[in-house]
Amino acid sequence: MKRIPPFRSLDALRGLAAAWVVMRHASATFVAGPNLHFAHEPLYFVALRGQLGVMLFFLISGYCITAAAYAALLAGKPLRRYAFDRVRRIYPPYLAALILTAATILALGFASAHHWIAPINHPHFLGTSVVYWIGNLFLLQSEFHVEVVNVVFWSLSYEIAFYAVVGVMLWTARLIAARHGLAPAALALFLELAASTCLSVLSLILLHGAWFPFDLWHMFALGGILFFVLEAQPDTFPGYSRRIRWLLNASAVSLFALTTLSVLLHPNDDAWIADPHTRISSAAVLLFFLLLIALRRVDRSLGNSRWLRPFLWLGACSYSLYLTHTVILPFVSVLTRRVGLNGNLYWISFWIQVAVAILFGRLFYLLVERHFISSRQRKRLLEEHAG
Repeated sequence: MKRIPPFRSLDALRGLAAAWVVMRHASATFVAGPNLHFAHEPLYFVALRGQLGVMLFFLISGYCITAAAYAALLAGKPLRRYAFDRVRRIYPPYLAALILTAATILALGFASAHHWIAPINHPHFLGTSVVYWIGNLFLLQSEFHVEVVNVVFWSLSYEIAFYAVVGVMLWTARLIAARHGLAPAALALFLELAASTCLSVLSLILLHGAWFPFDLWHMFALGGILFFVLEAQPDTFPGYSRRIRWLLNASAVSLFALTTLSVLLHPNDDAWIADPHTRISSAAVLLFFLLLIALRRVDRSLGNSRWLRPFLWLGACSYSLYLTHTVILPFVSVLTRRVGLNGNLYWISFWIQVAVAILFGRLFYLLVERHFISSRQRKRLLEEHAG
């Protein structure tokens, strides 16, 4: 089978999604109380909806992890290799960010308790129970019903759960491949994704919810469905035929329509825009779904354009930026507001915070994250930066 060409625009979208999340946290502490009237200004209106960047992350992750599982299936790689690659990519940077966050909280709590500094916007407490720390060390916060050390870590518990579900699907597909060949195994992997997505969305419609992680599974799985729709070709999909193409397209359209129905039937609960379970989050995923279809058609020309390079640079360190920005933002916010960048001038503080968070995230990427990405991804990033 021919290797599927990389979808380079996804790296740029990762960078934009991470920056959007940073913008939300840079604006949320300001646009509150007496400053609530700023919420309708264009800058803060967009920034406050940065939680939707996480939904874009989920959709992109669905595409990428399905691509990884599909490649492992075609190459005959053992399931443990798929698991090792996922753990290596997520956990070491996460654990480094966990240590950084905990150390910052402890240091600030100690300094505040001794009246060395005034209280600032960091949380000054950590849990002490064994369950709390096991949940946070292994990204099992949702399963153990414990608070996260850092507010952004909640999404990673979903990511790990999503990876595990895809791993089970890959295991099933490998069993089919061993008995019947790659063609039915590849189709089975797609059908598993489609069926699980259908069940997830139906539970949202009929039961108004689902158990973790299937309450948000459709956001991730639609990315996997999109992978097959966009990348399945005669030279990339074993046993490809017109019937297969019809099945892929019909399934994608049906699941898109079903998710749209869930949005329309969902209660009007959009007041709390930070909640990923609101209908606006699912609606955003559908729009991002259409955006990825459009971008894939022009990805080759976009990948060679100069204007995309800064976003590719940002996308390379997007995970580090996501992990660390809530640690550095409160310091910058306090310092800039103390020199008068408040009220109508807060927009200056806002952009300073975003810039410092990006630089801090890039430093974390260089010191930590880049040592745990695959050699293939490292080579691709070097080629993009050289280009």
